[in-house]
Amino acid sequence: MKKFKQCFTIIFAVWFALYGLIAAPQQGEAAINDYVSVTKSANPTKITTQEETEIALNITGTPPANVVMPNDVVLIIDKSGSMAPTYGPNNGEDKMTNAKEAAKGFVDLMDMTKHRVAVVDFSSSASSFPFTVDKDAAKSYINTINSGGGTATGNAIDAAVALLADHRTEAQPVIVLMTDGAATESPKNTDPFDYALQRAQAAKDAGVIFYTIALLNPNEDPITSAPNVLMKNMATTATHHHFVLGSKGLNQIYAAIVKEIGMASAYDVTVTDIVGNDFEIVPGSFEDNIPKPTVTGNTLTWKFNELKNSALTFKYKIRPVDKMKAGTFPASLNTSSITYKDYAGANRTKSIPSVNITVKLPAPVITAVTEPFGHPNGGETVTITGQNFVSGATVKFGSTAATNVAFVSSTEITATVPAGKQGMVDVSVTNPDNQVAKAQYQYKTDPIITSITPANGPLVGGTIVSIKGQYFMSGLTVKFGDKTAPLFYYYGSDQISVKSPIGAEAGPVDVTLTNPDGTTVTVTGGFTYDAPPSTDPEIVSISPDNGVVTGGNTIYVNGKNFKSGMKVVIGSKDASTSYISATQLRVTVPAGDAAGTVDVSVRTAEGAVYTKSQSYTYTAIEYPTPTITSVTPNTGLITGGNTVYVNGTNFVNGVTKVTFGTKEVNATYVNSTTLRLTVPAVATAGKVDIIVSNNDQAALLPEGYEYTMPIISEPHITAVTPNQGSIKGGYIAYIDGENFSGGATVTLGGINASVTYINSGQLKIVVPATALTGVVDVTVTNKDGGTETLAGGFEYLPILPEITSISPASASRAGGATIYVNGNNFDTSAAVSINGVNATTAYVNSTSLRVTVPASSTVGQVPLVVSLSSGQSATFAFTYTDLPAAAAPVITSLSSVTGKAGNVVYIYGTYFKNKPKVYFGSVEATTVVYTSSTTIRVTVPTGNTGEVLVKVVNPDTLESNTVTYTYN
Repeated sequence: MKKFKQCFTIIFAVWFALYGLIAAPQQGEAAINDYVSVTKSANPTKITTQEETEIALNITGTPPANVVMPNDVVLIIDKSGSMAPTYGPNNGEDKMTNAKEAAKGFVDLMDMTKHRVAVVDFSSSASSFPFTVDKDAAKSYINTINSGGGTATGNAIDAAVALLADHRTEAQPVIVLMTDGAATESPKNTDPFDYALQRAQAAKDAGVIFYTIALLNPNEDPITSAPNVLMKNMATTATHHHFVLGSKGLNQIYAAIVKEIGMASAYDVTVTDIVGNDFEIVPGSFEDNIPKPTVTGNTLTWKFNELKNSALTFKYKIRPVDKMKAGTFPASLNTSSITYKDYAGANRTKSIPSVNITVKLPAPVITAVTEPFGHPNGGETVTITGQNFVSGATVKFGSTAATNVAFVSSTEITATVPAGKQGMVDVSVTNPDNQVAKAQYQYKTDPIITSITPANGPLVGGTIVSIKGQYFMSGLTVKFGDKTAPLFYYYGSDQISVKSPIGAEAGPVDVTLTNPDGTTVTVTGGFTYDAPPSTDPEIVSISPDNGVVTGGNTIYVNGKNFKSGMKVVIGSKDASTSYISATQLRVTVPAGDAAGTVDVSVRTAEGAVYTKSQSYTYTAIEYPTPTITSVTPNTGLITGGNTVYVNGTNFVNGVTKVTFGTKEVNATYVNSTTLRLTVPAVATAGKVDIIVSNNDQAALLPEGYEYTMPIISEPHITAVTPNQGSIKGGYIAYIDGENFSGGATVTLGGINASVTYINSGQLKIVVPATALTGVVDVTVTNKDGGTETLAGGFEYLPILPEITSISPASASRAGGATIYVNGNNFDTSAAVSINGVNATTAYVNSTSLRVTVPASSTVGQVPLVVSLSSGQSATFAFTYTDLPAAAAPVITSLSSVTGKAGNVVYIYGTYFKNKPKVYFGSVEATTVVYTSSTTIRVTVPTGNTGEVLVKVVNPDTLESNTVTYTYN
């Protein structure tokens, strides 16, 4: 610590003579333990000759247990105006109070049997409190500190150094400086920041330990913050510097410093790190260290006053000197060391370990190959340009080594290309250290075709064609003319096989082979498409070639070039045709017009016809002579419709016909001895002949069937219940009597009714509607034609209106009230009168009328009459009540209580009358719509901004209450 007193005397001669004020601890027997540990690392540990690596030197103090070094500590506390809670950026935070509380906490934690404390508080000027061991006295002084003024940081450091002139010989001089702002004031013609930094450096050079705390705003960036940058540069080391964002955490930092200052560790530390001869220091890479080292050549030297137990890291970068030298080299020399004094004052030296860095040459890079392509036979000389080529490098094309490799320079190599397979390959340059660079080289030449086998094929394609030659590449394409031939098999570079595509027309086409690299060869007329054989259908034979004229038999048409969809024509008739194969069709023969030989043709889907003349013969058919033995039953009504059976022999399915009298009927073939048929109707009764025929063979059964007249059953009507009803119809009535049959019909006045047969004595009907009233006849007609009419059997009555209720049943004699007349059978012609006065009437539906009550001069019960256009009417009692006393209108609310002129506002209340007046203040609204006695719609008239009173005045001059409306 003698250094401090000597430097202090020299640097601060303007102060009091301070020689001997700060003395080093008494040198005694050196401690046995080593109180400094050091490690070194590199990142990365492997680099090229063109790269850099960062060296990290990690130094940590290891203080001995139970040894406390005395300290004389000066607390420098910023009291500038920016510490006040009224300072805008603080947002009300009282930094001054928080700083004082944290400083008092620092004092409370100090062991005053070992340490002393003094205080310097500063703004534009500095005040101080001398060293003391009286905690209460120190805290009392701190309590007196108030904020205001600028930030003369350099002057505060001078004041602290002046106090340290009185420090104890055995005590370590320490400054703990806390500030929230950059230095803003300094002696004339000096920069405040530089001046403060110079004063701090002078104090550190004189042996003072410097702790700094930057009190920043919560959102301040520590990296760019001016006060934080200043405090960081002032601190003895990076571990002596702290910052907080806002006052939170300030107490903890002070507490950590209290704990640290008494630790015995290493003092007057000098770190000398000498970079190995194979490397050089990267300029500027060491600038961020605290403290910054002195750099001379390859030597970095750090000097600082003490080292505690926090890890201190120094970083810098190195890079290889020789850009062509590879290997593994130490980052620093073994003479690198740390010298320091331990707490007993003994001089110590600690060797700094080194770390090995593996340096390799940069990998080669190929930027171009000239020429980048050549014949597969090789032999071309190429020039490879790039970077980082090394003498002794080898060159390969694919997996084959090039010959005549010549190293021209680190950016150029020449070589002779070896033979290779057509296509792209990697060109690789491999340096002696086995680092490789790659590029692309293309072996290329036009393919050669030596043979095409076979050289012809059908037009439909599909021929497997073998093509031989040289330089065929996998992935090639082949075209026959302009059509691609699918590849069948790739044998290798000298042979392929393809399928010929479908040709457009017969004749030769060019064969073109194209490799994926664009090389190509064409053989003119290399393949010939053969003309196709005829594809027209042809009938060769028909089996069998004859059949009966009725057709229906199956034959086979044999030939060639048949296709699905073709039709066979026999004579002039299309036959049902089934495709079996290209050489055979199965045919169902259609019936012929007559016996004889006809043409057989095949018609294509396109309509072309191919005929074999006179190739099928229709033969005549002979049917047996039928006989009739009986008809069962042999009698029936003239209405017909009944089923009979004709019995006999030699009946032929589909041939035999039956005639009843003169009428041919459709008979159903049961078997060769029985036919079933439905008897046709005739006009008169009597016997008729039955004839059965097989074409020209026939049998006759004279008078084989007898038609008889039906027995008519006459109905009788005894009653119709009910026997009267509305002309609307739609209701049920019953007809009683006898001899009614199922299917009987009923008419009322000639209008058909819906009938339900109940039994022979009763029918149920739905009475049909009619337009006319009066008595009508009722007629029942049985299915057999029997009929009876009951004259005047039913009476249609007119539709009568009916009133069931009036809602409400009374109204003021003033009139104007709306009532509803409820009942039945109303129509659109309905009119209502009350006490003989016609009322306004609206038809709602057949059960409801809406009526506006007319005024009346009398009160009491009066008749209300509903009259229809038919002349029918209904009457009901209605009551007129006396007039109520006139009531003034009442406003209960407005739909909007604010707005501007022109807005529409609804006024809600009671007792409004038609054609009211509305006033906004004294201004009458011009657009007023009476909606009902409870609602008025009004357009707000022009008015001045502010509140006005709104009122309603009925036509009888009665006025409402007022409500407030505000013009915006």
